[in-house]
Amino acid sequence: MVVIGTADDRPSAVVALNQAAQARGLSANTLVGLVGEKIGGRGGGKADVAQGGGTDVSAIPAALAAVELAIGT
Repeated sequence: MVVIGTADDRPSAVVALNQAAQARGLSANTLVGLVGEKIGGRGGGKADVAQGGGTDVSAIPAALAAVELAIGT
């Protein structure tokens, strides 16, 4: 699950993965890093849950597309 919201014109993201996703080799920390790159920020966490933020609200669609590409959907 990836959730990106905005507050005060700044995007924030949370990525949470279940055990099945982690067993496929996915990491919430890696995915939130992809989001951070796109939205002009950064983030971090663990394999199951990570969070981050940035400065570019207009890049949210690109961030979600990057996650979709990374997970193979």
